[in-house]
Amino acid sequence: MAHAVLIAVASPKGGVGKTTCAAHLAYGIAAAGYRTLAVDLDPQNSLRLHFGIPLGEAGGLARGGPPAGDWMARVLNGGGGVGVLPYGAADGAQRRELDQALQTPGFLSAGLRGLAEQPDTVLVLDLPPGPSPALDAVSPLANLRLTLLLADSASVSLLPGLEDGFYPPGVAPGSEHRLVLNQVDIRRRLNREITEFLQTRYRDSLLATLHRDEAVPEAGARQISVFEHAESSRAARDLGMLCRRSLALLKGADSAGYSPLWGHNR
Repeated sequence: MAHAVLIAVASPKGGVGKTTCAAHLAYGIAAAGYRTLAVDLDPQNSLRLHFGIPLGEAGGLARGGPPAGDWMARVLNGGGGVGVLPYGAADGAQRRELDQALQTPGFLSAGLRGLAEQPDTVLVLDLPPGPSPALDAVSPLANLRLTLLLADSASVSLLPGLEDGFYPPGVAPGSEHRLVLNQVDIRRRLNREITEFLQTRYRDSLLATLHRDEAVPEAGARQISVFEHAESSRAARDLGMLCRRSLALLKGADSAGYSPLWGHNR
């Protein structure tokens, strides 16, 4: 990839492991040799916790109001060589101010452009669950959109809305969309049956199946990646595969001549 690209990690519902997935994508892509930045657009402000950022660190994108200039000034050094831009410990007024800024044409693309001036840069954006101003702003820019689901009845109930258009119209030319099924536990009958159903129905768009593994929350408690905590675990293998497949999609689109995210106005 000769230019910067953007991976958006989203879900129509919360509690699916979206932030953990985004963090490990950043870890894995950085380990593959790319300059990688993880950007948190979720007000829960929890992406930073996967990279060893001190719990008392309050700074971030929304803290003190949206940045008017260079966003790099708010980027922190995270584990695994990943640059981390937290959402920040923001109050209600600051969160609303950032939402309004995200609806301003050019605000997001200009800020991200400043983060990705170097070639071979990958930005991994963790979006809030469900529809949001962040989802609307990111969708026209993202080169790869990953939507996380669980193998449960709640996720199945969301499929009609997902198929009808969870993402707003006007996505980036050549943008790829894939599903990621998380926390699969084939020991549970319903979980296994839903997994098989989704694997059959979405054969061409299901990028990865991530199995439930206690190594993931253990790594989270240590604020490190599962690659470092338990490199031989099932979770490390699954997440490593997700990283490799994501990079393969981006490289394939790059060779086909798709537009970099900076060519858009949002």
